[in-house]
Amino acid sequence: METILKLGFFSMANKVTDALGKSFPYILTGAVIAAIWIYFLFIVPKKSKRYESFSDYFHDVLNFRVMVTTGLAKILYIAFVIVLLVVGFVAMFAANFMVGLIGTIILQVLLRVTFELILVVFSIQENLLAIREQREFMEDEIQMSYDDEED
Repeated sequence: METILKLGFFSMANKVTDALGKSFPYILTGAVIAAIWIYFLFIVPKKSKRYESFSDYFHDVLNFRVMVTTGLAKILYIAFVIVLLVVGFVAMFAANFMVGLIGTIILQVLLRVTFELILVVFSIQENLLAIREQREFMEDEIQMSYDDEED
C-alpha cells in the first residue's frame, strides 16, 4: 500500500499510512459496496436490449456480444474515486494540506483518463455491434422485399 501512496503523495506516504493504520481494507470494502450501490442506482442504462429468454442472453454473453467489463470498469472507477478521496482527505489533514490536495487532484485526473481509455475500446466494440445488427436488419429487409417481388 505504501508504494501506491508514494505515487501520489510522495514524501507524505509514511504519515498517511500511519494515519490510516489498519483501516485501509475497510475503506476499500466500503468503497466497493458504495460503488456497486451507486452503479445500480444511477448508472445502469434503462434502454438496454431486452432478451426474450435466458438462453438468448447466455448465447450473447458466450459470443462476447454482451460485455461485462464495461459495468465492472465503471464500478471499479467509482470505488477508486472514493478510495482516493478518503486517502486524499487523510493526506490533507495528517500531513501537508496543499500537497495532499494537489496529489488528490492529479490522481483523480490520471484515474479518469485511464478509465476513459479503457472504456473507449469497449465503446468501439458496442458501436461495431450496433452497425452489424443494423446491417443484418437491412439485409433481411432487402431479402424480404426481393422475395415479395418474386411472388
